[in-house]
Amino acid sequence: IRNAIGQWLQVSEFEAINTLAVNVALDANGGTASAPDSWPGSAPGKAIDGSLLTSFPNMFHEGAPFTNDTLTITLSSAQELTSFNIYGRSDCCSERDVYDITFRDAAGSVLYFVDNLSAVNARHMATGALPDTAQVPEPASMALVGLGLLGLAARRRKIAA
Repeated sequence: IRNAIGQWLQVSEFEAINTLAVNVALDANGGTASAPDSWPGSAPGKAIDGSLLTSFPNMFHEGAPFTNDTLTITLSSAQELTSFNIYGRSDCCSERDVYDITFRDAAGSVLYFVDNLSAVNARHMATGALPDTAQVPEPASMALVGLGLLGLAARRRKIAA
């Protein structure tokens, strides 16, 4: 997660929702959070502690201004996610709550990203739906499997005769 407008990065809470409607980013579910630095009284883990209090110090706030810091949230295992929620700050400076969010696999390859996601609203929250990545066989692959099965059946019939 990065601030999209070159301001301080501040995140009150981040939720990653899997297909079972579980927030797998939550530290209680094995999620971890890290950042290069944080403001005194703040910590990366406050962005995944389950608290929806959206004011300082109940949040992550980067420590050095305008450094394009990132907040990295790591899940405990590979997950099929359906959506995510990000909560900004409510007690001041909420105009900063515009985010670039990148989802990566274990090797660091980009799976999905969203730019300029704004939580600058009365709820100090933004939600994003993630694309369904369930593997669906292509018709050509299914046709090849069917032809293979027909070939096996024909061979078995020929041997039995």
